[in-house]
Amino acid sequence: MAVLSDGELANELAIRDLAARFSDAVNRKHGGDLAGLFTSDGRWDVPGIPETIGPDAIRERFEGLVGQFPFLVQLLQSGVVEIEGDTARARWYLTEHARDAEGQGALFIGTYHDDLVLTGSGWRFAERRFRFLYRGRDELTGRAYPYEAPGRASG
Repeated sequence: MAVLSDGELANELAIRDLAARFSDAVNRKHGGDLAGLFTSDGRWDVPGIPETIGPDAIRERFEGLVGQFPFLVQLLQSGVVEIEGDTARARWYLTEHARDAEGQGALFIGTYHDDLVLTGSGWRFAERRFRFLYRGRDELTGRAYPYEAPGRASG
């Protein structure tokens, strides 16, 4: 493995942060934050769902999807980033555990394949394509808790 320059390292860390922010927005069910991670003509492709183009459409599609799951958590596992100037490609492995309104649990394991571009606002997804490696039922018989931001102690 080659040693990265400071600039290369900063770009890779920014791309890793972008992927982490996507999972964070999923877990908080925050469509606006998720949509803001895409370019103005960014594409989001998930099997079984029509390709979605542009932040407004992505936000709307995401909110419709997560609305079906009172409990949903996305766990980002690992990733590989390849940067070429102001563009990059990345591949991420993730797991999602979900429970729908009827109490049925679901397990999704898959990969995101990303095309990224460096914009004036930082790195953004130009295209994000999800592919299933596994999907099926998950027991999830315990109690689910909604996302709650931690309180800050006044001091």
